[in-house]
Amino acid sequence: MTAAEKLPVEYVDTNTNDGKPVVTLIGADMSEAYLDDAEPSPTMEALSRFWQRIIGMFKLGLVILLVGGYPAMTLLSHKVDSSAVVLSSAAPWYSNDTGTAMTLLGRELQVAGWASDRAWWHPQARLTALPAWQDGITGALSDFTLLASEHAAREPGAPDTDLLAAARLLVPSQEAEATPRLNAAAEALQSYEGRLSRGLAAKPQGLGVLLDELALYKRWSTDSQMRLRSSVDRAEAWPASRADIEAIYMTRGYAQVASQLIMSSLIQEPDLVYTRAAAEARDRAIFAWRRAATFNPIMVSSQAGTGSVLADHPAAMMFYLSEINTSTTAFIDALQAQADETMAVAEAASAE
Repeated sequence: MTAAEKLPVEYVDTNTNDGKPVVTLIGADMSEAYLDDAEPSPTMEALSRFWQRIIGMFKLGLVILLVGGYPAMTLLSHKVDSSAVVLSSAAPWYSNDTGTAMTLLGRELQVAGWASDRAWWHPQARLTALPAWQDGITGALSDFTLLASEHAAREPGAPDTDLLAAARLLVPSQEAEATPRLNAAAEALQSYEGRLSRGLAAKPQGLGVLLDELALYKRWSTDSQMRLRSSVDRAEAWPASRADIEAIYMTRGYAQVASQLIMSSLIQEPDLVYTRAAAEARDRAIFAWRRAATFNPIMVSSQAGTGSVLADHPAAMMFYLSEINTSTTAFIDALQAQADETMAVAEAASAE
């Protein structure tokens, strides 16, 4: 029996103009059972209300996620690692400088991820500081590796091919994805390390090499001051402009590489510093570079004036760079002085 057959109605055939049957309701009062079946089920009403609450909570959660979750993920994706590099003693490197360079590069590729390669919707794509920091790291490593390729030349005018290739691949560029290019640079550094272990490559070492490297680091400090000079004592945006943030974090990247490579070179050749004056100058230079590398305000601000509310962080970094120039110059002078003193002693001994 169908549901229609249960209805309390009766079809009566009559002669109507349209020829359709007339539906006549039998009785004014419907049966109790029919009325019970017509009422909505309390269980279904409860389930319907529960389902509406679930939909409402889902919509509210989606709004909260979009409004608060995405900015939170953006903040969490800001991973600037300025800690000191500690090379493993279990598998020593034939060149500490190569190991330090690969460790610094690996941190950015494997831990933080390369921010400039992220898709437009990725939280890291919204960052300003991290891409500038990473450009500073690779730019500094490129300059250093180029200098190392010249020092590792077996013949005059013939730089080491692996180091030269790594230097070219490390140059910051926005034209293509950086990750494949930087992986190739790491492979070139690893190839140099392998050749060095087999005695097929030369290792830069000696006081002359260290002095050239310090001169390179001092040039980085001067270039960083030029980048920051346009931001000092100006308030182009609140709390800071994009250019201010990029200048500070790129400077931090260069300072991080310089501080780690200075320590790496001196760990590999500790006998390069043997006078008290040179050791004190070394410590001051490393401290100055580390202070700039670890400069990490919660919020970068670049406001002119006395800084009673917000600080002028570009000016603070400029001060750190001036200290870097002074201490690095003093370290170079101390190294040259100890070398001249040793030579004078040697000449005096030979004259006797």
